[in-house]
Amino acid sequence: MPRIKTGVEAPAHGTNADLVDRLAEELKSGHESGQPIIYEREYSPGLLVVTVVWDKWDRLPLEERTEVILRAYEQAEGRSARERVALASGLTFPEACNAGLLPFRIVMALRQSDPLTPEQCRQAMIEEGASRLLEPNDPQLRFQKREEAEAAQRRLVRRLPQSDGVWVIITETSGLAYESEG
Repeated sequence: MPRIKTGVEAPAHGTNADLVDRLAEELKSGHESGQPIIYEREYSPGLLVVTVVWDKWDRLPLEERTEVILRAYEQAEGRSARERVALASGLTFPEACNAGLLPFRIVMALRQSDPLTPEQCRQAMIEEGASRLLEPNDPQLRFQKREEAEAAQRRLVRRLPQSDGVWVIITETSGLAYESEG
């Protein structure tokens, strides 16, 4: 196998520069909800595996997603932060779901007697970070861990105070729901 060396890449431009800026801002601010979701896992002292789940990746090749992530880390935290990222993956919500990375889903269980409209609930889910890539009228709010889903469920209730019994967490595996909790 030949040995191929590359130098420092040219700065991102156009749309990618906008994505770098937005992701760097998220790294600096650490919002409690919304997109993108940044998962960092330390796999060796000082080295990170980073997965960024974000619908903005739609139609962007995987290698460009990786470059955006690395540049965002450098912009937000400096060159040493970029060098700590051993593996960077950018996935849309549907891609992450297909890979089995987001098994916990919040679904709307709106009853006729509830004082809320389906549109109010959909909007709250979108504000919380739900994806609309699979079905624009049925936003999907998904998480890697149950604790994340429970925290989002509490934020949804704060956002829509009369929605306490509306949000249900289900666990899906291979596209099949096997657990349901209110």
